[in-house]
Amino acid sequence: MTKLSDVMSRDLVAFTPETSLVDAIELLAERHISGAPVLRGGRVVGVLTASDILEFVATNPTALADFGDSDGNDGRNALAGRTVAEAMSGGPACTLSSDAPVQAAADLMRKANIHRVFVVEHGRLIGVVSSLDITRALADRKIVTRTFVFPGPARTD
Repeated sequence: MTKLSDVMSRDLVAFTPETSLVDAIELLAERHISGAPVLRGGRVVGVLTASDILEFVATNPTALADFGDSDGNDGRNALAGRTVAEAMSGGPACTLSSDAPVQAAADLMRKANIHRVFVVEHGRLIGVVSSLDITRALADRKIVTRTFVFPGPARTD
């Protein structure tokens, strides 16, 4: 059985609720990732995703006020002073332990309609498994499903 510890990413990007939203967006773009956990005291308190950022901008008229205006503003002024806490998905983040099977993460992602599961030990973040990590593991044949065929009862035709 392939465990999350076998496929998880340990090189983590994380934010605090107080992180500038502009800084968070720049880091997500720089690292080519679509989301990252939000931590308080080393514990996951939420997640910030590209979808969260788009929803925040789309639903906050004051955030849109200066976005891409005719003065050549690139949107930074619209988000100046905004924090990750304002845009992040709060509530309980989807977490599993490092010894959980990869199948459990895949099932959780499918049921919750999410793209990443945070790997925690004793409440502390130690890694992340994304849908891309699982896809890579499948492509690299790290995840193998064994099928056992047992002979059935003898036929008496």
